[in-house]
Amino acid sequence: HRHLARGLAAVAIVGCIWGAAGSLAVADRVWMTEGAMRAAFIGKTLDGHYADGEDWTETYRPDGRLDYRDRRRPSIVGYWYFRDHIFCTFYDPGQSIDGGCFTAIQESANCYEFYLAGFSEREADKDVPPGPVGRWVARASRQGEPSTCRPRPTV
Repeated sequence: HRHLARGLAAVAIVGCIWGAAGSLAVADRVWMTEGAMRAAFIGKTLDGHYADGEDWTETYRPDGRLDYRDRRRPSIVGYWYFRDHIFCTFYDPGQSIDGGCFTAIQESANCYEFYLAGFSEREADKDVPPGPVGRWVARASRQGEPSTCRPRPTV
């Protein structure tokens, strides 16, 4: 019972923080459509960070190819594709990174949150729950435009 009480307390606290700090109302936080993601990401470069704080940059070329880099991997190439509202990014073999499939939420004008939908191409066919579940795994904004993401907490 203690675990349940702690869990409910955490949900209540997160709900209060989310409600107070969110730039969009909870009801507005819906999965982006394929069309919305294509318009926001394809032909663009995103600068972002993972939930653990590590920075990354990824360019989604119109030909279905991508270029990725982070602190440990300065030049990784791969490909992207959509399955309805699921955006998949995978990397060419032998590059020390696999990739995955994601749903996205536009958090504000130039801030996007990505939620894990699956780690393999096979999983991209599975249904995704309706609406945000769990915590975002990456947050990003389009390069060359002012980011509207909230500042990261500093330790």
